[in-house]
Amino acid sequence: MPRKVLAAGGAVLTFVSSAPAATLTLDVAPQMQTQVQSHPVVLGDNCRFGVVPRIVITKPPVNGALLVRTEVVKIPDSDPVCPGKAARAAVVYYRSVVGYRGPDSFSYEQVPDSGTIFDVDINIR
Repeated sequence: MPRKVLAAGGAVLTFVSSAPAATLTLDVAPQMQTQVQSHPVVLGDNCRFGVVPRIVITKPPVNGALLVRTEVVKIPDSDPVCPGKAARAAVVYYRSVVGYRGPDSFSYEQVPDSGTIFDVDINIR
């Protein structure tokens, strides 16, 4: 199966092109709110704001909590169309429960449906 690996906020994001899923694995500090992923939306070559997708949690974490906020983020300098520009984004944050260390996981998708389920594996250290 072909795979594409991207750096995303210090984590590795692996896409499996034959299936509509993306897996992200993160190491996080206990009880710290940690940004998991952002989903910015820009329109066309003029980089105007688009409609921010709604994030739907399809499998919640067992040992933590999620927060999803709309924020303005900087588009990475590696973006071929809008490098360094600002855009609105749906940003997903994770925080472990007090005193827990170990694995956790959750899944979500963005709506309007992108056709991709994001599976996130968390290692709380």
